[in-house]
Amino acid sequence: MSKIKIDRTKDVQIDEDVNFESLISNQNILRGLSEAGYDRPSPIQLKAVPPGKLGLDVIAQAKSGTGKTIVFGVIALEMLNLSNTRPQVLILAPTREIAVQTKEVISNIGRYMNGLICHVFIGGIPVEQDIPKLKKCHIVIGSPGRIGLLLNKQMVAKDIKLFVLDEADKLMENNFVPQLKKINDKLPKTKQVLAFSATYDKILLKTLENFVCNPYHVMLSEDTPALEGKFNYLLFKFYEEKFKKMVNLLSRVPFYQCIVFLNHRGRAVDLANYLTSGLDQRIRLETMSKARNFQIRVLVCSDLIARGIDIDRVNLVVNLDMPKDTETYLHRVGRTGRYGTHGLAISFVDINELEFIESLKTNYHVDIQPLPGKLFFLLFLIHSN
Repeated sequence: MSKIKIDRTKDVQIDEDVNFESLISNQNILRGLSEAGYDRPSPIQLKAVPPGKLGLDVIAQAKSGTGKTIVFGVIALEMLNLSNTRPQVLILAPTREIAVQTKEVISNIGRYMNGLICHVFIGGIPVEQDIPKLKKCHIVIGSPGRIGLLLNKQMVAKDIKLFVLDEADKLMENNFVPQLKKINDKLPKTKQVLAFSATYDKILLKTLENFVCNPYHVMLSEDTPALEGKFNYLLFKFYEEKFKKMVNLLSRVPFYQCIVFLNHRGRAVDLANYLTSGLDQRIRLETMSKARNFQIRVLVCSDLIARGIDIDRVNLVVNLDMPKDTETYLHRVGRTGRYGTHGLAISFVDINELEFIESLKTNYHVDIQPLPGKLFFLLFLIHSN
């Protein structure tokens, strides 16, 4: 069956006439990549895989949805000694949902590596269920809290050769850094470290120096993640009108899947029957799985999944409340138009949020225009992309 050709934005396309065979020697990984739909590397994959395979510490930055997980996934898979079933790779993620998604991606592209064992370790699940998994596990993926707890118990770390910090900018925040330092101190000093994110600043890069040694930098999005392929528009509405107008919008426009972001759980509960972050861990994971399998078309949430989460068919993001900071806005909008596809972001703005709109324009050169009258034509183009 022939593959469907998708018109992708330039930020995931390369000018060089190369494919993954020039980057990766393991035929089983190449087969997994091909069947997962990865034929040619994106710019971040082309630039970051080679130094990573050489064993260098790498700090990499590229916009959301351009394939950073594939970078550290293939580096991790190629360095494994499958005959040794003790942990050899440790991947940290700031949220449980990102950790679960990372495990799914790596297991998918490594599906033809006989004997590969990859487990995820996160809060919300009894720690007693985790300990037996550590006895046979090549790649450990988890959140800092649970990994720190396991390292204090029965996790053997002496064979870990690779330490990955996914969404490193979030992991470098004050509430995570003490945990990360304790985890890092329990790992071999000779390990390789890879750090990935869509956003960094000078302070965060300075904090990262505590974890890397003479790192190789791959910076493809400079100071902030680009919004190529994202159409950003706003609607001026009074605060009290937002719920009604959003429901009206969703009933009138075509879309595959939509994520609606709000700032507070109470607001989300008022809008939907439940909020993902208010559910227990099992139901949260089931909800994310249903969204990825296209069983849920509208996902209402807080900023729990504003970063890192990849749901392929999301082509509409609605900001019912504007976030508290500009970086979160960029990550929210990054949930649509994944891996070079196109997407639409619509923000419902009241008079108290106009200052935030101006800060986006002044500090990040993001100019959000009023929603045009030809909305349906625009959405038709995006929907058919």
